Amino acid sequence: MFRIFTKKNREERLCEKYKELMYKAYKSALYDKEESNKLNSRAKKILGELRRLNYREIDAWS
Repeated sequence: MFRIFTKKNREERLCEKYKELMYKAYKSALYDKEESNKLNSRAKKILGELRRLNYREIDAWS
C-alpha cells in the first residue's frame, strides 16, 4: 500500500542514482561539456551494473 517505511533494494537505489546522474549530465551539457561527459560515464557504469543484476526496468530505457 504505502512504501513510506520500507527500504529500497540495491537495484532501486542504483536506478535512482542513474536517473539523477543522467539528469545532471543533461543539464550540465548546456554549459560544460567535460562535466557532462564525466557524469554520463558514471551513469553508464551504473547502467552496466544494473544490466549485470538483470534489472527488469532497463528494457524501457533502451
